[in-house]
Amino acid sequence: MHSPAPLPPVPSGVHSLENDQLELVLTQDGGKLIRLLDRRMGRDWLLPSQAPDGSYLQPIYGDDYSHFDTSGFDECLPNISEGPHPGEAIWWPDHGEVWSRPWCVERDGDGLACHIKGQAWPYIFHRRLSLNGDSLRLDYSLKNFAPKPFRYLWSAHPLLRVAQGMKILLPESVREVFVNWASNPALGSFGEMLPWPNLASSLDFSIVENRGRGLAVKLFVPSIQEGWCSLVDPDKGHALTFTWNTAQVPHLGLWLCYGGWPTDGRPGHLTVALEPCSGMPDLLHEAERQGRCPVLQPGEQSAWSLQLCSHFI
Repeated sequence: MHSPAPLPPVPSGVHSLENDQLELVLTQDGGKLIRLLDRRMGRDWLLPSQAPDGSYLQPIYGDDYSHFDTSGFDECLPNISEGPHPGEAIWWPDHGEVWSRPWCVERDGDGLACHIKGQAWPYIFHRRLSLNGDSLRLDYSLKNFAPKPFRYLWSAHPLLRVAQGMKILLPESVREVFVNWASNPALGSFGEMLPWPNLASSLDFSIVENRGRGLAVKLFVPSIQEGWCSLVDPDKGHALTFTWNTAQVPHLGLWLCYGGWPTDGRPGHLTVALEPCSGMPDLLHEAERQGRCPVLQPGEQSAWSLQLCSHFI
């Protein structure tokens, strides 16, 4: 049996929403969700700061994500892995360009309206956050202001607080996954389609391991047929379920880190990220080559939504 870890103190000057069941906290600059607390359970679903003092470092544009706030819930846009923009002299930084810059945040009725403008491309990205009972709803829009098409990737990036024995539930129709990266080549190589949940091993990757396992994988469920997935704590009878419209958000990324990342000698993380996403894989130019990234024409706008429900099972 495992109990929720003690909650860290909330930094000053943050933005927040709350109701009788949930408390949501964003960083002062508005880009990162740092707390999604279910008050009934006493459980914060989001991974806290990994800094020794629990602080949230202030990055600058182009910084390596792995050396900053590898915690909480960020947005990846317009790419995930650093790399070139197809047909343009643009090099997108690691995890995109919106996690490292301040957002504009204001109250919008019972919600928080957040937006940020592109730096290397003329776009505007909106996100509205609202609470309804045991659910957090995120409504997004993205508009291209350039006189040419905009190819991009968007991915939710919620790093979740997990413990050994928790389970990842996917629709029964998910039988295979696309390997984007693995800490151990024996688990699969880029582009392979391998059986879920065992991949190329005897390990069941749908069951959270301990940090000492020393493994990590980034996977995708291409063109997922049903727009839901869950992280379940069977001991406590708690679950966090993500739902979305697959016509708007056709893919699902899975980041399963059981101590196998970072790979540069720093202590390995223990976390899972369930990542509904607009395209795949992580490299934008590769997603464009595979025909798996959305395109906004000049002046065009796209909209989508995501819901996170914290519930008992």
